[in-house]
This record gives sequence, structure tokens and C-alpha cells, in this order.
Amino acid sequence: MGPRLMARRTMAERKRRAAARDQARTELEHLLARLDRHTLLDTERPLLRTHVEQLLATDAELRRTIAGQQTLVQRLGRQLDAAHDAIREAEQQAADTAEQLRAYRAVEEQRQADRVTRRPSLAEWWTATAAERRATHIRAFLDEQTAHLTPSTPEQP
Repeated sequence: MGPRLMARRTMAERKRRAAARDQARTELEHLLARLDRHTLLDTERPLLRTHVEQLLATDAELRRTIAGQQTLVQRLGRQLDAAHDAIREAEQQAADTAEQLRAYRAVEEQRQADRVTRRPSLAEWWTATAAERRATHIRAFLDEQTAHLTPSTPEQP
């Protein structure tokens, strides 16, 4: 069932209800006019009562509907406020993160620039040089100690 068909049915239902309301209003106005003129018949009294009771029932139903709609609007308003708060918080976090990233990048760029242009300190140079010397001595010692373990390749005649 397409939306156009549903719209037609809804519109037809609205027209039918509007016509019924108009007819009931006309009947009620006629009965009230007869009541004002003191010409209301005893057989018309129950009809007048029925119209008034229908109006009261409709009034009560509409009040319940309005109360429900107001509650819904208030709930949706609170949800909308919470969503706006969450969006503002997310935007603030994104801005903070971007600022932090900019700061990290600036520090890293400075470190890279310093690494390229800076000479190592004496302590850094001494530590690196000492480590290289120790590694060279250890390799030589290991080569010396393991030389007899290296299989010799027999010469081919």
C-alpha cells in the first residue's frame, strides 16, 4: 500500500469525521435553541444529554492526548538538550585533541631539527664510543674462543 493511497484514506476519514462533527454540532445547536425557547420535548432530552456526554468524553480524551503530547515534547526537549551537550562536548574534545596533536608535532619537529643540527654531548659520545669498543672486544674474544669449533673444509685433491 503506497503512501498516496494511505493519504487518500486518511483524508477521506478526516472528511467523514468532520462531517459527523458538523452534523452533531448542528443537532446540538438546534436542541439548545429549543431549550432556550422552552419548547424542548421530553423525547429530545435524552438526545441532548447524549450530545453533552459525547462532548465531555471528547473533551476528556483531548485533554489526555494533550497531556501525553506535552510529556512527549518535554522528553524530546530533554533528549535534544542532552544531544546538544554531547555534540558540544565532542567538539571540545576534538579541539583539545587537535591542539594536543599540534603541540606533539611541534615538539617532534623540534626534536628532529635538534637531532640533525646538534652534536652529541660528550657523555653521549663517550657512552657510544665505549659501547662500540666493548662490542669489538667481545666479538674478537668470541671469535678467538670459537675458532677451534669452526669446521675446516677439507681440501679437494
